[in-house]
Amino acid sequence: MNAPKLRQGLELFYGAFWDLSTERQIGFGAVGQIPTSKIDEWADRYELNWNQREALKACVRKMDRTFISHVSEKK
Repeated sequence: MNAPKLRQGLELFYGAFWDLSTERQIGFGAVGQIPTSKIDEWADRYELNWNQREALKACVRKMDRTFISHVSEKK
């Protein structure tokens, strides 16, 4: 319902972010980053080429920083 409007082609990265969000460490009220190893595993599973992998990592990291900042502000 509140999903952002995405430019064409970014749906893959948005979906990857939410898939990968289940891999983050959560404990003692803190939300951790998505591990790089899990991003790499996701890229392997979907057979992304090098350019796609680098773009995926950059996008997921940026979304992750924003997500963690947003969660931290709510506490």
